Amino acid sequence: MIRFLLPSLLLSGLLLLSPASALAQLEAPTRLQEVDPGPLEPDLQDESYDASGPEDDTPVEDGELEVDDEQDSASRRPGRGEKVKAPPTRAATPTPPVVEPAPPPVIVPRPVLSPVLTPRVSDEEVLAVWDRWRQARATNDVGTAEKAQQELVTLKQELLAADLEPISVGFLRESDVRRRAGDMGGAVRLARLAVELSPRLPLAHFELAELYAQEDFTAVGRVLGELRAAFLAIALDPRYRGPALADLGSLLLLAWSATAVLFVALLFLRRVRYALHDFHHLLPRAVARWQSALLGVLLLGLPLTLPWGLVPRLLVLLAVVAAYLTNRERVVSAVLVAGLGLTPLAAGQLTRVTAFAGTPAEDVYLLERGGLSAEGAVARVKARHESRAATFAELNALGHYESRRGLLEDARTHFKAASAVRSGDARLLTRFGNALVGLGDVDGAAQLYVQASQADPRMAAPHYNLAQLHRRRAKTLPDSEVGKELDRAATATASAQALDGELLRREPPPDDRLLLNLLTLAPTVPASEWLSLADGSEAGRRVEAQLSRWVLPGVAPGPVSWLLPAGVAGLLVLWGLAARRLKAAKVCERCGRPVCTRCDPELGVGSTQCGQCVNVFSRRGLVPQQLRQRKADEVQRHQAWVGRVAYAVGTLLSGAGHVFSGSTVRGALYAFLFLFALAASLLYRGLVRAPYADAPLYLKLVPAVLLLVGIHLMSLRGLVRLRRGEE
Repeated sequence: MIRFLLPSLLLSGLLLLSPASALAQLEAPTRLQEVDPGPLEPDLQDESYDASGPEDDTPVEDGELEVDDEQDSASRRPGRGEKVKAPPTRAATPTPPVVEPAPPPVIVPRPVLSPVLTPRVSDEEVLAVWDRWRQARATNDVGTAEKAQQELVTLKQELLAADLEPISVGFLRESDVRRRAGDMGGAVRLARLAVELSPRLPLAHFELAELYAQEDFTAVGRVLGELRAAFLAIALDPRYRGPALADLGSLLLLAWSATAVLFVALLFLRRVRYALHDFHHLLPRAVARWQSALLGVLLLGLPLTLPWGLVPRLLVLLAVVAAYLTNRERVVSAVLVAGLGLTPLAAGQLTRVTAFAGTPAEDVYLLERGGLSAEGAVARVKARHESRAATFAELNALGHYESRRGLLEDARTHFKAASAVRSGDARLLTRFGNALVGLGDVDGAAQLYVQASQADPRMAAPHYNLAQLHRRRAKTLPDSEVGKELDRAATATASAQALDGELLRREPPPDDRLLLNLLTLAPTVPASEWLSLADGSEAGRRVEAQLSRWVLPGVAPGPVSWLLPAGVAGLLVLWGLAARRLKAAKVCERCGRPVCTRCDPELGVGSTQCGQCVNVFSRRGLVPQQLRQRKADEVQRHQAWVGRVAYAVGTLLSGAGHVFSGSTVRGALYAFLFLFALAASLLYRGLVRAPYADAPLYLKLVPAVLLLVGIHLMSLRGLVRLRRGEE
């Protein structure tokens, strides 16, 4: 009996333990489920345990069925007339325990990956949102207008557009309308929106600074911050930096040219009487002095009637009076005339440096920024690509623009063309990999990211993008491979964050709208790599030729035309130094009359006074007291006249009075600064226009006028001190 009951007890214990063993066979949560558990699928619910026990149709072993049949037949009562049969005698052998087979492993289904979205958005669709805002504004539909504004901001972010300048300008105009209507709050909000849509638009920052000042004049910090951002945008953006530099350079060249002309003209007017005096000695003695003076004036008028340029005329005037100038006056005038001869070269070079509009560099600029008005650049670059004239920078920018706008097949084509021009560029490889992610070629994208990180180990974008690929791939792998894939993702993320700490705060887009532009990083190309496409050689040559015809006609633009004025001016300096041997007249330091050894043979070669001043002031008792006093009064009147004339011309033109009084260097400096400020005040609109208004009028006129007034007052103060003998 004990041997018979022992197997039965073992069998009952195994039956009681079977639900527990089934529960123990459930899989523990994997690393992928810990990262992204997702919703609990029906297959993951525990169905192996049932409190009511196993179902009746549970398959069992054949031996178990036989035991049950025997028990059933033994428990049946014999019917009427039936004989009870004795059960067959069996050997007392132990029954082996029945072991249920292990249930099949639970297969955890992999979560379905969200597709990477690459919506196609054209400029017309962006402008349609703007038109919707305008219509809502016209009908005072505030809700629709705010929704359109938010949609514009979202489109800018999703398209990775650096700016939407035409739309920002429209918001600025509406902001100005609200400001005039007295709605300062609405005006400020629209100006802020314009700045948000176009952070590098100088006009937006200037307008916002002005609104801040009008709203609260004590908010100096906000005003200065916006002004600083505006000037930084002008300095960093080539579309605005070029016109600003062109205007500044043009003003400097104009001020230099005007200073040279006025300086030489003042020296000529001041010393021409001594040249006419010596010219009289070249003519026969029978010629009266007034006749020789008239003849000399007619000869000096010939350069004005002949078709000579500006520099030859100035050289003629300088040659006439070079013998009667001081060494400092000769050197300063020669430097000014030589610089005037170099003006065509400087203007042409300035044109080459600041040229941008209408060049391939502007097309690359528009494509890289990805905003509006780039579709024309797309057509031009494609045309150059078909003619095999497109450069690497153009093809790279074109592919990047197309990938952001959802034209992935076109982007792949142009990225391949760019890689054929220059292979191994880290930025191109990263952008190409992004396009492949959108096309579904994950393996190809991962390979490009690895190549990009090897080409430029300091770039964080390929590491970050590779980490995103590993994370997405880990969600589709079996549990045995998830750990390795997540380790690769963690390593790539750590490398990216070590190179760029800002990535710590970057969040990927949500799975319900997984945009390619927001999922991956696209490195920017510095302007230094494509600014060389702004070729202004042809424009520079035209400017040089035009200015050369004005400055030095008859000579082809080149080294000869540029260096010839400097060479002639240097010879005139030497000519002035040799004037002492030619017995040229000098200026009497007392009365201003010519000191001429031909007229007064008794004078020494180094005398600085005329014969009258020597007899009156140096030789005692030779001249009566009455004549002596008359000469002293004449000297006083002459010096007073010179002072009044110097102050008069100094009042008209700063620096002219100093030049007339003999303070050469200071006068030339005052004249240059004054003429520069005067030109800036008169030409406040500039010579080269920016795409959109660069700076308000008051920011141009106020500094120019302040400089003009300040230089003028300093010049007059200096003249007063010269008359008093303090300088």
